[in-house]
Amino acid sequence: MPTIAFATLGCRVNQYDTDSMRSLFMTAGFSESDFSDSCDVYVINTCSVTQAGEKKSRQMIRRAKKNNPAAIVVVTGCYAQLSPNVLASMEGVDAIIGTDEKKGIVDIVKNILKNHRREPGISHATPVVAVHDVMNPDEFEEIPLYPSAVEHTRADLKIQEGCNNFCTYCIIPYTRGGLKSRRPDAVIAEAQRLIQAGFREIVLTGIHLGAYGKELPDKPTLALILRRLLTETTVQRIRLGSVESLEVDDDLIAVMNSSERFCPHLHLPLQSGSDAILKAMHRHYTKAEFISLIEELRSKIHGLTVSTDLILGFPGETAELFEETMETLKLLHFSHIHAFPYSPRQGTPAAKMKGQVDNSIKKKRVEIVNALSARQKDEILHAMLGQTARVLIETQDGASGEGFSENYERVRVRNLMRPSKGEIVPVILEEVQDHIILGRIKEEI
Repeated sequence: MPTIAFATLGCRVNQYDTDSMRSLFMTAGFSESDFSDSCDVYVINTCSVTQAGEKKSRQMIRRAKKNNPAAIVVVTGCYAQLSPNVLASMEGVDAIIGTDEKKGIVDIVKNILKNHRREPGISHATPVVAVHDVMNPDEFEEIPLYPSAVEHTRADLKIQEGCNNFCTYCIIPYTRGGLKSRRPDAVIAEAQRLIQAGFREIVLTGIHLGAYGKELPDKPTLALILRRLLTETTVQRIRLGSVESLEVDDDLIAVMNSSERFCPHLHLPLQSGSDAILKAMHRHYTKAEFISLIEELRSKIHGLTVSTDLILGFPGETAELFEETMETLKLLHFSHIHAFPYSPRQGTPAAKMKGQVDNSIKKKRVEIVNALSARQKDEILHAMLGQTARVLIETQDGASGEGFSENYERVRVRNLMRPSKGEIVPVILEEVQDHIILGRIKEEI
């Protein structure tokens, strides 16, 4: 059997896409190895959100060829969709597969293995390029996920693809195309397969998750999917991936409050705490509207924690506007802030804007925000001490383990008396250490 290895860069959606491709290869009889091993085939699922993501993608290609110069190297993901010609010019790339062409990846690889075997040092044939224009209307690419291909104790379930927002800094609409939603029955069927395989938690993911169903004829909503998961499956925990704040409506709040099986955590991208920058980004809310929403959510959803994304050094972000963002962050008190330096993306409006910020200033601002995020997280963790959390154990070494609580805080657990990986266990939270909360198993009476 041919050996194959995978490398994934970027977001949860990319991780899900890798799992789906892994499913296809495993079904076809391929044998998976570690990426550091010498393999017959390497699949690199790339990211193009930032320049750093593209650089890492190229590094992974070179690493694969170093591991085995005669290997077949397949590049897919956002960078492949955005810049197929650049990747085709790289030495050693055998196939470039776009974000909507993954279903055919096994046939492409089999054909290359059959017809283009080569010895190290011998020039390879012209790469196969399977990339089409994602801006043309299309449907969700349905690839059933085989549970044995999922590497984590939490199972990501992709229900939506594409984005129509066109924020001025973002390349994703150009790499993923417009809105494409998975049919509700297909979502439930996939969830049932994962539950039957033993997964206790399902994380719904998508590029623009809150817009789920808007382009489908009967307009199903994210709230409808949650209700169906609750009534038609036995999944113990349901978690949401990133959701735009404007799409958290009363219906979604109501369904989240309807059962303890929904995790009280939301990831709501803020991107900036300054109205001037939000407007330049083409974000569709004001600072006041975002603050008001967070206050409402915390008053209605018990124990809710909120994390966010933030872009620092966007064009035109002066020292004064950065301070405005800092004041907003102090007020909102997020459980975690994913802070990124602004990265110009060729083809986006922001790349041509005046007032580009020096990289050294961006880096310093990210450091300042990261320090604030660490302080705020510790405050939240200390407030949780003495409580009992239900922790999904992800790793275990003897009697010690780690996992995530309902509100997505990492918990280190001691006195695990039996194998508990993949199980949800009650943990008394006792101590904070290095931004992680420590606890012990609560003895059931």
